[in-house]
Amino acid sequence: GHASPSPQGKPARRTNSLDGRRFTTSVGVALRVALTPGIAGAVVTHGAKPRGTTTLGVTNFKGDLYPYRLYTPSSYRPGHPAPLVVVAHGCQTTAAQEEALTNFDQLADREGFVVLYPEDDALSQHLPGPIRQCFKFFYPPMYFRGFADTAAVAQMAHEVMRKRDIDSQRVYLVGVSGGGLLTSASAGAYPDLYAAVGIVESAGDADGFCLGTGTGLPASVSAQLAYTAMGSHARVVPIFVIGSNGDLAFPAACEEKALRQGLRTDNLVISGSQTGPISLTPTAVRHDKVPGGRTYTVSTFRDPSGCLIGQQTIIDGMPHAWPGGTTDPTYKGYTDPTAPSGAQTAWDFFRHFTLSSTAMPCAAAPRYWR
Repeated sequence: GHASPSPQGKPARRTNSLDGRRFTTSVGVALRVALTPGIAGAVVTHGAKPRGTTTLGVTNFKGDLYPYRLYTPSSYRPGHPAPLVVVAHGCQTTAAQEEALTNFDQLADREGFVVLYPEDDALSQHLPGPIRQCFKFFYPPMYFRGFADTAAVAQMAHEVMRKRDIDSQRVYLVGVSGGGLLTSASAGAYPDLYAAVGIVESAGDADGFCLGTGTGLPASVSAQLAYTAMGSHARVVPIFVIGSNGDLAFPAACEEKALRQGLRTDNLVISGSQTGPISLTPTAVRHDKVPGGRTYTVSTFRDPSGCLIGQQTIIDGMPHAWPGGTTDPTYKGYTDPTAPSGAQTAWDFFRHFTLSSTAMPCAAAPRYWR
């Protein structure tokens, strides 16, 4: 995850204090965390402040309290169902920080979707060192329907859907770092809730072991685990990933593997085989550059009918940070404004899909939102 601000709301001094700390999971496996601060380069202007309203709520999941922040855009109108984008923060950060630094609220004002920012529970907020304020990706029950953080966030989303007029066909989940591991687990546990998912600077299902190494589980193993978790709710779940070859926490190989794990799981849903009918090699690759900023490569994956089903963005040289995002100096090091916008990339992908449209022969919805 990103580094955490001090209690006064100002960011703590950026250091390499996480380098070499021992990261211990609940199964006693120690990993070395190599997090290099992501220092923003040239400043890029990212538009006006949000015009909508943020409200606070709490979900009670089996006695555990999970706070959340809910952004309702200025364009929201009751009686006109809006999409819902759930944005999961990384370790050592909070929902409030994630809202402030990603620029999702500004995008929601323009595009008309509601944004839910889940917070982890009290236990997670008091875990030691690098796993403080983490969604508990190291806790095995989280990878199964009805348990722990994935279930709590799913319950939270359903509660929001009752509070706001939400299009149940257009609920999406994106997470960064530790929140990305929550996202990959949720794609397996709740494929009937999220129309599509996005993983930013993170790894695939049950693949926290990719942290710091770029190795972790083979994609074929993660794919089978995710498919097993889906059970009777099995469904094709479109997926995008954003990674960086400059990330020392989750190297680009982790995101590349997460993308292929998602496609392999989709293939299992369709055919019972991991290798088809969706190709595991991209149908198109393009190289691009942020004006005055970083270069990056986008690989597009399509189903046999030529419809979008997967997308991989690998950014050159970006450290472990949210791509794009705010230029507010309060969050310097949390974001890299010289990178392509993670929020815009997410929405550009999500808007292709509805919950019911991803059944073959074509994953994309007949028409896009707005």
